[in-house]
Amino acid sequence: MRFRCAERRGFALVFALWIALLLGVAGTVVTRLSSADAGAARIEADLAAARSAAEGGIWYAAHQLAAREISARPPRSRFTIALGGAGVVVDTVDEDGRIDLNTAPEPLIAAMFQAAGLEEPAARQLASRVLDWRDPLSSLRPRTAGTGGGGPRRQAFVTANELALIPGVGLALAEALEGAVTVHTNSSYPAWEAAPPAVQAILQHAAGEMPDRQAQAGRPGNAASMGSRAGRRMIWRIRSSAQRGAVTAHVDAVVMLAPNAGTPGRILMWRGASRADG
Repeated sequence: MRFRCAERRGFALVFALWIALLLGVAGTVVTRLSSADAGAARIEADLAAARSAAEGGIWYAAHQLAAREISARPPRSRFTIALGGAGVVVDTVDEDGRIDLNTAPEPLIAAMFQAAGLEEPAARQLASRVLDWRDPLSSLRPRTAGTGGGGPRRQAFVTANELALIPGVGLALAEALEGAVTVHTNSSYPAWEAAPPAVQAILQHAAGEMPDRQAQAGRPGNAASMGSRAGRRMIWRIRSSAQRGAVTAHVDAVVMLAPNAGTPGRILMWRGASRADG
């Protein structure tokens, strides 16, 4: 009985010392935050608020698009909102306006490289390598981890960033083409109406190389191309930038709209970044 009482007293003493230590640490933190580290604490708070607001901008835009009839969804839009004390700028663009690295024909990919400044022979060579990369049996593709020397390879492009891994492309060229490519649409040609000016120029060049494929390239004025001009308005690239104090947060997402159980759709890509100015 005495042993148990002593054990309880010992536990109470340890607990009291732990509480005292915790209170001491908390007091130190409060003191620091109220003096020299107050600025850092404010930046951390603004950072958390900006990130949350940027993410909220993505979901707000996705819900707004999902609530509209497909024909009423504009191919691109920009709006501003206030969320959690942060100003948020949101851009939405139909992903069908980009060139899908997994399904675009070789002449279109060659035209894309030419638009980036390559001479025609070099552009055609890189286009051939892109198609080779899409082949799961190609020697250009890295083997899947854990499959061993004779295991299967990954299929096609998983992300658009893999374009930089193709021999002869490199990071600089891949970054220059970042706004023109995708891996999410599974379409042979971009939709003209949703395409940015750079992609429209690529389409015009490719259509000149393939006159019999002008309709598929979505060039305006061709009755057979009207169905592809507008795009499907189902897969969207949404960019959200939020600013709170001296902090700016960015989120770039690709969303497939398919409202279900209260969600606007499925996330295909999500990338975020933030910075503190000054």
